[in-house]
Amino acid sequence: MDLNANIGTALRNERSKRKLSLAEVADRMGYSSRNTVSKIELGTTQITVEQLQKYCDAVGCSWVEILEKVSD
Repeated sequence: MDLNANIGTALRNERSKRKLSLAEVADRMGYSSRNTVSKIELGTTQITVEQLQKYCDAVGCSWVEILEKVSD
Protein backbone atom coordinates (compact mmCIF):
# COMPACT_ATOMS: atom_id res chain seq x y z
CA MET A 1 0.00 0.00 0.00
CA ASP A 2 1.11 3.54 -0.58
CA LEU A 3 1.16 6.33 1.98
CA ASN A 4 -2.22 7.79 0.94
CA ALA A 5 -3.88 4.38 1.26
CA ASN A 6 -2.29 3.81 4.68
CA ILE A 7 -3.44 7.20 5.92
CA GLY A 8 -6.91 6.55 4.51
CA THR A 9 -7.15 3.22 6.30
CA ALA A 10 -6.06 4.78 9.60
CA LEU A 11 -8.61 7.57 9.19
CA ARG A 12 -11.41 5.13 8.33
CA ASN A 13 -10.55 3.11 11.47
CA GLU A 14 -10.80 6.25 13.61
CA ARG A 15 -14.15 7.17 12.03
CA SER A 16 -15.48 3.64 12.53
CA LYS A 17 -14.42 3.61 16.19
CA ARG A 18 -16.55 6.70 16.73
CA LYS A 19 -19.48 5.26 14.73
CA LEU A 20 -19.59 8.22 12.35
CA SER A 21 -20.87 7.96 8.79
CA LEU A 22 -19.09 9.31 5.74
CA ALA A 23 -21.87 11.88 5.40
CA GLU A 24 -21.41 13.07 9.00
CA VAL A 25 -17.68 13.55 8.52
CA ALA A 26 -18.20 15.29 5.18
CA ASP A 27 -20.69 17.67 6.78
CA ARG A 28 -18.32 18.44 9.65
CA MET A 29 -15.52 19.10 7.14
CA GLY A 30 -17.74 21.44 5.13
CA TYR A 31 -18.10 19.19 2.07
CA SER A 32 -21.46 18.86 0.35
CA SER A 33 -20.83 15.24 -0.60
CA ARG A 34 -19.36 12.22 1.12
CA ASN A 35 -17.44 11.32 -2.04
CA THR A 36 -14.41 13.42 -1.08
CA VAL A 37 -14.20 11.71 2.31
CA SER A 38 -14.59 8.32 0.67
CA LYS A 39 -11.75 9.07 -1.76
CA ILE A 40 -9.53 10.17 1.14
CA GLU A 41 -10.24 6.96 3.04
CA LEU A 42 -9.66 4.79 -0.03
CA GLY A 43 -6.39 6.58 -0.78
CA THR A 44 -7.48 7.32 -4.34
CA THR A 45 -6.78 11.02 -3.89
CA GLN A 46 -3.70 12.61 -2.41
CA ILE A 47 -4.65 14.03 0.97
CA THR A 48 -3.42 17.51 1.78
CA VAL A 49 -2.22 18.59 5.21
CA GLU A 50 -5.27 20.84 5.46
CA GLN A 51 -7.63 17.94 4.67
CA LEU A 52 -5.88 15.70 7.20
CA GLN A 53 -6.26 18.34 9.91
CA LYS A 54 -9.92 18.98 8.99
CA TYR A 55 -10.69 15.25 8.96
CA CYS A 56 -9.06 14.72 12.35
CA ASP A 57 -10.88 17.73 13.82
CA ALA A 58 -14.17 16.40 12.43
CA VAL A 59 -13.63 12.93 13.88
CA GLY A 60 -11.85 13.90 17.08
CA CYS A 61 -8.50 12.23 16.53
CA SER A 62 -4.92 13.49 16.38
CA TRP A 63 -3.30 13.96 12.99
CA VAL A 64 0.07 13.39 14.66
CA GLU A 65 -1.07 9.96 15.89
CA ILE A 66 -2.35 9.11 12.41
CA LEU A 67 1.02 9.93 10.87
CA GLU A 68 2.82 7.98 13.60
CA LYS A 69 0.63 4.92 12.89
CA VAL A 70 1.39 4.95 9.18
CA SER A 71 5.12 5.54 9.64
CA ASP A 72 5.67 2.38 11.71
